[in-house]
Amino acid sequence: MRKVFGVALAILFVPSVSSLAADNPLSPISNALQAIANNPAGWTRNMDGSYRQAETGVLCPMEFKSFSLQGVTPPADAQAAVLGVCRYSDGAGRTGTIRVRRYPDAADMDAATAANDKSLMAPDAPPMLMRSSVDRQTGGTRLTVTIARKGFLVDCSVSQIEHNVPRGDFPLYCTTIPSGN
Repeated sequence: MRKVFGVALAILFVPSVSSLAADNPLSPISNALQAIANNPAGWTRNMDGSYRQAETGVLCPMEFKSFSLQGVTPPADAQAAVLGVCRYSDGAGRTGTIRVRRYPDAADMDAATAANDKSLMAPDAPPMLMRSSVDRQTGGTRLTVTIARKGFLVDCSVSQIEHNVPRGDFPLYCTTIPSGN
């Protein structure tokens, strides 16, 4: 009889205790598995080898187009707004990145980028914004497409050394990556 009474009390009190826990009751287990798997904070590795950023649902596939995933860079203390960067290479000198970040990210941001970010987070936001730049030291070019996803910003970039016009297949395809709900 005591056993039944104890189980009944546990059932009554477990919901109230769990409400005191973090939003995700599996956080302690998830954090332990993340440390064992050596995944960057906030990222999970899927069975197919791709990565998923938990807060945004952004997926970084193992491969798309001619690009292969090289790794995921964890958040850095110097750039607290950046949740992580997926790095890609096509084996022919082009590199691609998918950078997930919080808004606003005022650190190391020029006025044009800040204006783009503000536009993307507005209620009447465009689906994406593009910008390109040239590295004066290497002559390389970078094309970046930025999209908003679940209140965060996702920068999809491709860099090419010694090309006048960067190819836009990586950044444009990147904007179609499923959110991984």
